[in-house]
Amino acid sequence: MKILDKDGQRYPLLISMHKSGSTWINSYIHKKFRKIGLTAPPRNLYNEFFPGRLNRHKENLNSIFLKPSDKKRIELLEMLRTFGLELNQKVHPDEIRDIWPWFKNFFKDYDILIVKRKNIFTHWLTILFFVCVYKATNKIDGIDNSAITPDKIVRPRDEDVLKSTIQEYNVQFKFDQGEFNDFVSNIRFLNDVIIRELEQPQVMWLEDISTKWLENRYNVILKTPPPQPFKTLDYKVYFKPEDMKVIQEKFKERFDAEFQFFGYEYK
Repeated sequence: MKILDKDGQRYPLLISMHKSGSTWINSYIHKKFRKIGLTAPPRNLYNEFFPGRLNRHKENLNSIFLKPSDKKRIELLEMLRTFGLELNQKVHPDEIRDIWPWFKNFFKDYDILIVKRKNIFTHWLTILFFVCVYKATNKIDGIDNSAITPDKIVRPRDEDVLKSTIQEYNVQFKFDQGEFNDFVSNIRFLNDVIIRELEQPQVMWLEDISTKWLENRYNVILKTPPPQPFKTLDYKVYFKPEDMKVIQEKFKERFDAEFQFFGYEYK
C-alpha cells in the first residue's frame, strides 16, 4: 500500500547538497506539512533529521538532538508511520550515505524534489568560505558562534555581523583538501546513486526555482519571508590570489574529468 497524505497525495521531500537553497525551499514544504504530517522546530538542527557529519556550529555539538544514532532515528520514523504520521525533513547526501538502502525504500512513495546548483564553482566556493569561517570561530572558547557567523539573512544586520566576525577573528581563507574530497564525493553520490536509484524524482536546478514556482509546487504562501541569501557578500574577494589560483586549478581538474558530465557549468 502506498504512503499517501490525507488528500491522497504523496508526501513531499527535498534532497540537495548543502548550500543549495534547502532552507528556503524546505520553508514551503515545512508549511505544507503542518496540514498533513509532523514538523520539527524550523531550525536546520532539527529539520536535518539525519545530521551526518555536518552541523558545524559549536553550540550544536552538545545538543541532545544529535545524540541518538541513525538506528534510533530510523526506529522513530518507522514507529510514527504505524500511527499514520510522517515527519518533515530535508536531506543532504552526506547524511544518508550510510543508510541509503533503507532510505530509498522507506521514502519510495514520496514526491521527491532533488535540487542542484548549476553554477558549481560558486557552489564549492560558498561551502569552502563557510568552512573557513566555522573552523576559525569554533576554536574560540566562550562564544556562541551561531550568533556571529550567520550564513543567510534572518535579521537585517546579519551580513554586517559576518563581515565583522571575519575581521575581528582574522579568518584565513584557504583551500582545504579534505573538504574538497567530501564535496566531490557528495556530488558523485547525488548524481551517480541518488538520482539514478530513486524512482522518477523531480530534478531541478536551483537557478530555475522561484518563489512563485515554490508556491505553486506546494500550494502554500508564506506570511513571513524565509531567510534570504546575502546581498553584497562577494566570497571571492576574501581569498588571496595565490590561494584562489590553487582552488581554481584543483577545481578545474575535477570539473573537466567529472562535473561537466553531470550538466554543471563552471561558473
